[in-house]
Amino acid sequence: MHGIPSCATPAGAGAPARCVVTPGCLPAEPALRAHLAHTRRLRPGLLLHWDDAHEQEDLIAQTELDAGLRIVLLLEGAVDVSYGQRQVALSSARGGASAALVALAERDQLTRRARRGVYSRRVNLNLGPAWLAQAGTACGVLEDFMRRHLDMRRWQMSPRAVAIAEQIVHPPQLEPLLQSLYLESRALELAGEALATLHRHPSAPPPPAPAALRPREHQRLRELHAFLGSGQADGLSLDEIARHAGVNANTLQRQFRAVFGTTVFDYLRECRLLRARRALEHDGVTVGQAAMVAGYTSAANFATAYKRRFGHAPKLARSRI
Repeated sequence: MHGIPSCATPAGAGAPARCVVTPGCLPAEPALRAHLAHTRRLRPGLLLHWDDAHEQEDLIAQTELDAGLRIVLLLEGAVDVSYGQRQVALSSARGGASAALVALAERDQLTRRARRGVYSRRVNLNLGPAWLAQAGTACGVLEDFMRRHLDMRRWQMSPRAVAIAEQIVHPPQLEPLLQSLYLESRALELAGEALATLHRHPSAPPPPAPAALRPREHQRLRELHAFLGSGQADGLSLDEIARHAGVNANTLQRQFRAVFGTTVFDYLRECRLLRARRALEHDGVTVGQAAMVAGYTSAANFATAYKRRFGHAPKLARSRI
């Protein structure tokens, strides 16, 4: 969305609040502030938005969108938006994770309708003219599609696209540059699947849709993610971590990889290396002490893993103090 919504409640009792996006002002409603917090402009013309929440109020939000391609990916729940006169209403109750690609050949209005209490876990991608021009000249079916204003293609998301979208909804805590690269790489993969649907024959069967995780399961995984990052699980086995999460080890590994794109122990290893780097850079510990922080009994093995992860030897991090 290009701008910030400002809200006014209609005179009719019980009617939804109506918001019009206007540049340069901050939203008064906390729910709208939270909504905009999950929007990231990755490059000129490449805008990413994600949500994982229940709607806080009945709402109709409107804004003007420039020409380009709009991708809506719904993992779970329901979403109801319109681009001009073209409505995009998706629901996971009608076949699991689904998506839509819409062509805007000209500037048009986006209308988003929300009902209080309705849950959605979704990712939106806006591919604007600046990004499309930089990515390469459109030709063939893509060029034809982009010329047909409000043309739309729907599809069931592939298991890999679902996993990638889940990683966007719950990104790891990284440095700003690394997180931008993390989000951009996944946004490009999703854009690739969306554009590939234009080359799929209409009669071709969609890929099988994976079973969606329930909101309670996502909450449990978010809590476990924070627990692993805190260092409290560093000495635990997988079975002990699974018991802490209230599931068996196989279910834990499958769900954790689906949401975060990595295994439990690969994530633990990443967290410990990050803590070791902070200790080197800010606390003045020796390389041997940093190795223990990272869970390595061998300083040489730690140095190898550290250089593979960060691109330089741990002693160089310590020398910056």
